[in-house]
Amino acid sequence: MKNTKKNGVLMALAVMLILIVVVCVGLTYLSWVRETEEQEAAEALAAAETVYTYEDIEAAKEEGRKALLDEIQALIEGGYNTTGALRQVFAASDVLLVSTSEEIVFVPVLDSVAKHDLVLDNVQVLDDGEFQYVVDGEVVSHKGIDVSKYQQDIDWEQVAADGVEYAFIRVGIRGYGTGALVADDYFAENVEEALAQGLSVGVYFYSQAITVEEAEEEADFVLAAIEGLDITYPVVIDIEKVGEAGARADALTQEERTEICIAFCERIAQAGYTPMIYGNTETFTLLLDLEQIAEYERWIAFYDEALCFPYEFSIWQYTHYGTVAGIDGSADLNIAFKEW
Repeated sequence: MKNTKKNGVLMALAVMLILIVVVCVGLTYLSWVRETEEQEAAEALAAAETVYTYEDIEAAKEEGRKALLDEIQALIEGGYNTTGALRQVFAASDVLLVSTSEEIVFVPVLDSVAKHDLVLDNVQVLDDGEFQYVVDGEVVSHKGIDVSKYQQDIDWEQVAADGVEYAFIRVGIRGYGTGALVADDYFAENVEEALAQGLSVGVYFYSQAITVEEAEEEADFVLAAIEGLDITYPVVIDIEKVGEAGARADALTQEERTEICIAFCERIAQAGYTPMIYGNTETFTLLLDLEQIAEYERWIAFYDEALCFPYEFSIWQYTHYGTVAGIDGSADLNIAFKEW
């Protein structure tokens, strides 16, 4: 009995000793962890203080400014104008630089609208200034023109021989002052002769509608003009800002102009044709709500091989000053990335 009691006391002392050792080890470990964390925090603070001193911040800002100015200078010396150089600087950002007749606007790129997958390095500029799009050594773009009465008499046989595959021919306009519908004097002749030479033909109308009803009237005007003709390419509404005093459509809001554009396109689609919208970067970012018209095909006017337009489009008008056999003076040149 005495030995049992003695053994119990010894066991209790052993357990207590073990607990004391465990506590000491734990306290030592916690102290080491705390010291390590404090040391790491001190090192991080010291590093942060080294990186973000006032002098270093100013030096970094100056270095960034110099790099940006050097980039802009190189772009301008390489042939870009000021606006073009700025476009290239912002090309990889999430904003789109839009130059209007009045100002430069920075417009957010919309995640909700599909983007094109063109590789701009695949755009080749020929010696005569023509553009073509080449993939794996093969030209996959299609050469086209758009014409109106301003080209006057056209030798369509020569046009076809010059490699033109399609033509968009103006049906007419609505006057930006009077609001009157006016047919293009050369429309019927141009369509007949272009078709006779085997070109595919689309048509366009220069809109100045200020109501949905006027947009539908313009569409009906176009449909009446092309009835019975072999129009296989899109029927296009041309949306641009005139920028002249008294231009009736210039004062429209974006929402109003978008509703007008949709009314025209829906009327054309209901008649069995492919509707398309023509415009520049201002048209598709400021004048129209791109999210609301995303379903319609787009024809973009952008006069530089370094295209700064991220969204899907079907045709690219790249110059007003092209040269085409059979046309006296300059002509609008286009490349299409599909056929209809």
